Amino acid sequence: MPTVGGKLRHLAASESSLARQVRASLVRTLYSSPASLVIGALTCSVTAGCIAHVSGNLALLLCSIAIHITGLFRIAGAIAYNRTEHNGTSRERLHWERFYEIGAWLYASLLGAMAYLTFTQVNHTILLLMAAIPVTGYAAGVAARNAGRPLIAIGQLCLCMVPIMLGLVVMGTALSITLAVLTLLFVLGIMDISLQTYEVVYTALSGKQEKSEVAARFEKMARSDMLTGLDNRLAMQMRLGELLDSLDERPTDKLAVIWMDLDHFKAINDTLGHLAGDKVLIVTAQRVKAVLGPRGWLARFGGDEFVIMANVETVEEASRLGREILDSVSQPVSINENTVEVAASLGVAVAPDHGRQSEIMLKNADIALYHAKNDGGKKVRAFEPFMHEDFLMHRQIESGLQEALANDEFTLLFQPIVDLETGKTRSCEALLRWKHPELGDVSPAVFIPVAESAGLIGDITEWVLRKACEAAAGWPEDVNVSVNISPALLKQTNLPVTIIETLVNTGMVARRLELEITESVLLDKSPHTNSLLRQLQKMGLRLCLDDFGTGFSSLTYLRSWEFDTIKIDKSFIRNIANSPTDQKIIGAVVQLAKSLQVATVAEGVETEEQLDRVRDAGCSRVQGYYYARPMSAEQASHRLASEAVPDDGTVQIVNLR
Repeated sequence: MPTVGGKLRHLAASESSLARQVRASLVRTLYSSPASLVIGALTCSVTAGCIAHVSGNLALLLCSIAIHITGLFRIAGAIAYNRTEHNGTSRERLHWERFYEIGAWLYASLLGAMAYLTFTQVNHTILLLMAAIPVTGYAAGVAARNAGRPLIAIGQLCLCMVPIMLGLVVMGTALSITLAVLTLLFVLGIMDISLQTYEVVYTALSGKQEKSEVAARFEKMARSDMLTGLDNRLAMQMRLGELLDSLDERPTDKLAVIWMDLDHFKAINDTLGHLAGDKVLIVTAQRVKAVLGPRGWLARFGGDEFVIMANVETVEEASRLGREILDSVSQPVSINENTVEVAASLGVAVAPDHGRQSEIMLKNADIALYHAKNDGGKKVRAFEPFMHEDFLMHRQIESGLQEALANDEFTLLFQPIVDLETGKTRSCEALLRWKHPELGDVSPAVFIPVAESAGLIGDITEWVLRKACEAAAGWPEDVNVSVNISPALLKQTNLPVTIIETLVNTGMVARRLELEITESVLLDKSPHTNSLLRQLQKMGLRLCLDDFGTGFSSLTYLRSWEFDTIKIDKSFIRNIANSPTDQKIIGAVVQLAKSLQVATVAEGVETEEQLDRVRDAGCSRVQGYYYARPMSAEQASHRLASEAVPDDGTVQIVNLR
């Protein structure tokens, strides 16, 4: 069983390791019962006054006055503590603990002095009892009441009782000395009780605090994103609701909700791994926080999506903030000696202009984000009312595409590409068609961008490749098929595997498959895209530069890549009969292609006059309604069977545009 000395040593050790919250709780116990403080002060003041009055002793009178003043001082302090809002800082806690300690020890010292003076200077049995009994009761009471801060309680006990013991010793009789020894044993017993009470209180508060800390940690985990340390979706929704509610109190204020999505983040994960992707997310979060500063709040919605909330005065200010964030986020990120180009798209909605409810604000910011990505990415778009209808159409098309994939509801047509020298079909371009059950025929120019943004383009391209190669496998070996590859698909890594599996499963040879790509793919200048294209060429696939002349046409492409075919866009063919400029451009392209031994295809030839002009310009092949409209696979097979097959026919891949 530990002794009082051992308990005191344990007390000293535990005091140094007390948690801040536990220590604050223990301090609160000192002020928890102002009523007992008032009763004690009143009892001791009356006792001291009576002893001073009856004895007529000046020292006791002064002591009585000091006890009365100190008691009032302590009562006022307790009232002030209980009326004050506490911020929980260590400095504040120490202030109130020291205040109580000084008052308690001073009061106990005065009571002890009163008892000592009574025992040594008054010869009155009743007065001796009046001094001894209240002081002893006070000492026992505070030892229990203030056990939460045992050093204060023990100090009060000793300051009250030691003067009584000294007074008994000074009296010099055998009985008084015996009583002094018994008083010492009483003090030691009360000290032990006080320390035991402290252990019970300390254990209870510590256990409660540990549970509170565990609950707080779990709550923080539930509200925080583990990777970035930002608020997660749950915390963001709660904060957004609070911020929108606060607008009711400040009608002139506005709240911007900015939804940010990283462009082509999946490609970073696929090419460099998820650890690299995590590094990009962490750096992105740090950059956005640096731009925001105290102006707003940032949360990670999930994946590569973030939500920013900020107080603004106008929609224009919100858009400017979005552009600041975009400029910061779009800086390269260095990862393991690799430089990763990062870009983002941002959608902006502002309350109350664009809504007052969390769900509406997030939906409108998401709609604006969709338009930013649909504009090519790396854009900031603020919500406008017309966007809602476009968004609903987008969602309807996206849902329809998912059903079409699941139910095999697409149709693939083939449009022959004719050799002008022989008049025979050299290749066929596969054209994807889709009839929505409610919207009817939907143009590829409409549903392909939706498929790209929804991440469905890979599955659709796989379906087109399979159907095109299945059809072409039954054609003459010198007629090839060509598929237009989406720029979004070239940012993925599994395209070569998909093509190889398709060729193996359909029995097609690689040289009969031609991939059409647009100049926008080459403008990207991505090392991954360049590597993937060269890998496809090494497989024996043909490459076709589609829509040449409509974008940022550059001879550098023709020098860097060994294209098998260049397709001249139909916009040059449409007015070729009346436009000398278009005639010269087409002639120049044809001559350049001949010098590089590259075939040329004139797209959109619909009249005999257009045909004569492109023939005069030297085009080797034509495609358009003049020769044939898009047809089914069965019709294409019948057409090819009726033709004399040329020596080096080619089938062009399905055009997804």
